[in-house]
Amino acid sequence: MRASERQTVLIVDDSILICQQIKNIMKEEDINLEEAHSAKEALAAMELCRPDLVLLDVVLPDAEGYDLCRQLQERDENNASIIFITSKDSDKDVMRGFSLGACDYIKKPFGQEELKSRVVAHLSMKKQKDELDRMNRELKNNMEKLNYMAFRDGLTGLYNRRYVQDDLMGEMQSHNRKDVGCVLIMGDVDDFKIVNDQYGHEAGDVALICVSNIMESICRRHRVIRWGGEEFLIVLFSVTEEEAYEISESIRGEVEAFPFVDGDTSFNCTITLGLSVYDDTEDMKHNIERADKALYAGKRSGKNRSVWYSEVQGMEL
Repeated sequence: MRASERQTVLIVDDSILICQQIKNIMKEEDINLEEAHSAKEALAAMELCRPDLVLLDVVLPDAEGYDLCRQLQERDENNASIIFITSKDSDKDVMRGFSLGACDYIKKPFGQEELKSRVVAHLSMKKQKDELDRMNRELKNNMEKLNYMAFRDGLTGLYNRRYVQDDLMGEMQSHNRKDVGCVLIMGDVDDFKIVNDQYGHEAGDVALICVSNIMESICRRHRVIRWGGEEFLIVLFSVTEEEAYEISESIRGEVEAFPFVDGDTSFNCTITLGLSVYDDTEDMKHNIERADKALYAGKRSGKNRSVWYSEVQGMEL
């Protein structure tokens, strides 16, 4: 086993003789042994060697072991196990040690085999616990990655439709009030098929990524969802109609002015956006349909514009 993989035991005892005795008992084990003879030395060693197990004497020249135990735990970054070693063996002393989180209690004078077997056993349990913690962290990271992948679009990194179905409604309800509410914007890149046909699908992907970045930079406290293909759903939280329209026009203007570049190819795009105030008396499907109708009206009337559903409501689309 490499030295960096060995477990470390910190012996805290003011008796150099006791420390040496313990080292002799444990010398055949493949572990690192460190020692400290005072509370000050123990606290410093706790940060330097990050032990897996501490053998802690209850009586020290500059502190009581029980008080030191708390201080060691505060500085501990490795979830070390603590075994008290002392001549005090009353029930009260034992219970006090366990109440502080000690894993064991060994009475002086101790037998060699007793001390060795307990140290080895607790180091083994510590190793198993560390492995379990590592597996739990790995599982948590994998779950976070899976959740990210489940709710994110692979090309743009934006939220996808599944996010709308599962999580978005709760967020919208908390932002919808009388004075300000939520506004849905359905945006669609104009003549995107021409971009793909004329410049290639890679250039089209670049355009979608750039449009996504523009939307996210403008809508930092809101939500941008890739609805499908070149279509995007934007959910604005706690905005007035004036604020929503300004945001929509900012997106439209920045997309129109942005020079899209893919290798030696450069081109421009525009986007049409349909806006609709969110109505919490209806389901999300119908709210999105209204924004989509406004978008369609914008396409019919010349593209590259922001159109409210209220402006086209009742018109034959």
